[in-house]
Amino acid sequence: MKGKRWIGIVALAVLGGGVLYFWFSPLLALGGLQRAIERKDTRAIERYVDFPAVKEDLKGKLMARMAQEAQKDTSGFGALGLLFAGALIDPLVEALVTPEGLAAIGTGMEPGQAEVGAVRGWQVRRLGFSEVFVHQKGNPDEGLVMRRKGLGWQVVRLELGQMD
Repeated sequence: MKGKRWIGIVALAVLGGGVLYFWFSPLLALGGLQRAIERKDTRAIERYVDFPAVKEDLKGKLMARMAQEAQKDTSGFGALGLLFAGALIDPLVEALVTPEGLAAIGTGMEPGQAEVGAVRGWQVRRLGFSEVFVHQKGNPDEGLVMRRKGLGWQVVRLELGQMD
């Protein structure tokens, strides 16, 4: 009888640990990302950020926004500007998707002006089973979307408020 009881206790403990890990693992990943940004540890940041996915998503959003604005222009210069947009978007995205850029998204400041210590104010909101939205307290429209990858989490998208 005691053996069955211990098996039940161990099973409950494992289940409870799994539930706790599921609930708190985004916070653990966010803490790791925050420490990596504060230390400016690019290798560690790369573990927490899927830079190719973030850059492609941001490029798509910028191109869509520029196309939308170009359609409003009846003079034809909007379409001409759209031709040059691709050449401008790549360097812009490369400049924004950096450790400082991530800190800027989390603090609401411009890249280069954001204090990396300000990433401590980020909050987590669940979007589903394997996706969370991380934002600065008081700024719920701008932030980072993290997605479960194996047992960890990675930033896969930036939400920039007015662009979406």
